[in-house]
Amino acid sequence: MSDSYRFGNAQICIQMVTKLFRDILNSFRFSISWSRVLPSGDASKPNEEGVNFYRRYIDAVLRNGMEPMVTMYHFDHPFSLEKELNGWGSPAMVDKFVEYAGFLFKTFGQKVKYWVTMNEPNNYCVYFPTVLATLGLAPADEDVTYRCMHHMNLAHARAYRLYKETYYDSQKGRVGSSVLVWPAVPASTRSEDVLASDAFMQLFSGTVVHPLVYGDYSEATRFLVDMRNAERGLTESRLPFFNETEKQLLQGGATDFIALNVYNSYTVAYDHGTTGGDRMPRLLRAIEDDLPFVRMAAGDEYDETGADEFVMHDALMWTWNAYHLPIAVTENGFADVKSLWVKDTVRAAFHSTNLRSLMATMKQYDVQVFAYYAWALLDIFEFTAGFSRNFGLVHVDYDSGSLNRTLKYSSTFFREMMESGRVPYVQPPGKSHSSTVSPSGILLFALATCAFATFNKR
Repeated sequence: MSDSYRFGNAQICIQMVTKLFRDILNSFRFSISWSRVLPSGDASKPNEEGVNFYRRYIDAVLRNGMEPMVTMYHFDHPFSLEKELNGWGSPAMVDKFVEYAGFLFKTFGQKVKYWVTMNEPNNYCVYFPTVLATLGLAPADEDVTYRCMHHMNLAHARAYRLYKETYYDSQKGRVGSSVLVWPAVPASTRSEDVLASDAFMQLFSGTVVHPLVYGDYSEATRFLVDMRNAERGLTESRLPFFNETEKQLLQGGATDFIALNVYNSYTVAYDHGTTGGDRMPRLLRAIEDDLPFVRMAAGDEYDETGADEFVMHDALMWTWNAYHLPIAVTENGFADVKSLWVKDTVRAAFHSTNLRSLMATMKQYDVQVFAYYAWALLDIFEFTAGFSRNFGLVHVDYDSGSLNRTLKYSSTFFREMMESGRVPYVQPPGKSHSSTVSPSGILLFALATCAFATFNKR
């Protein structure tokens, strides 16, 4: 598919979503492809066609009354940097990312006020190095996980400081960090199950947020990794230490907000070593050895009913209590693994449950959430799942190759939300009305007005 053809389809996407949901969807999140604007990784050699595409894209978002939120890196860097530097396994990747970030700030920063540096660095580092090695695109390295997170932390912090020192005065924007949060729900109230839950949250999610807020890795994260280092007889920690210059970079905090991606949760118990079999889902095997006492259980990788209102609540509460920074929910979506295609009424139930839970949590606990984004606008390619896991609010006909767009049944939910300014109640399949979140529609305007106002006071 040619770039020009892809560019045209992207423009159609914007026109479609703004026409349908213009009054209620007042922000549009998208990613800029590092590989497209700087194919060689060199900021002095941009691809002007790609750069001009994003200029038009941003202008179209603003013209339709929406605020762009731009993710700089969504698992996509120039392949030359993978070949030459070994990607995020190398500290040299930090310099290249800061060069790229500076190019984006300079080129688009007058019109973009909300930036997310990297999408889910914790997810990338526990999963994608293994995928790349399996495909023969990167050398196998079982110890790359924490080096990768460390380098991404530094890349974000340096990009953040660059913006504050060079661009903030003229652009007045905000730069945030992203994390995938899978709330770990203790299997019981026993102290050991609570301990296992907290250990998983700190190691999987906290490793890419804690240093950006408090200046270093948490004591729990350092203890867990170094304990396993000692058991393996390693003389150098798999989780690097920040030097004095880097500590100065992190001092006082290095992120304006936390971009939170929320899908499902896991039940977590303390493993006394009496049970056999796998202890963690395949995606998390890279950190399994550092959590030998943690056993996780979940029926499916994604919630297929939208019935669990506690997923959003628990994700927000953990993030807010741990870091107390404004939150943008940058991804929350329903995975159609049963090929419902257009007949996706359950997706409406999913978003209804999560949005009502979000609003109730904000109101009850004064959690500052200033944005919510559904993942995703269109059915798209999902990494190793291909086109078999459709998250889109709009169906795309990939089977015939026409790429025709069709509104799914769940569009009625979004239309009603647009017209009423409330989150409609949609009952999940097989669930009674005995929900802890009020079934009546919750006013949505608070998300756009009260929370934004609080955020902008910072």
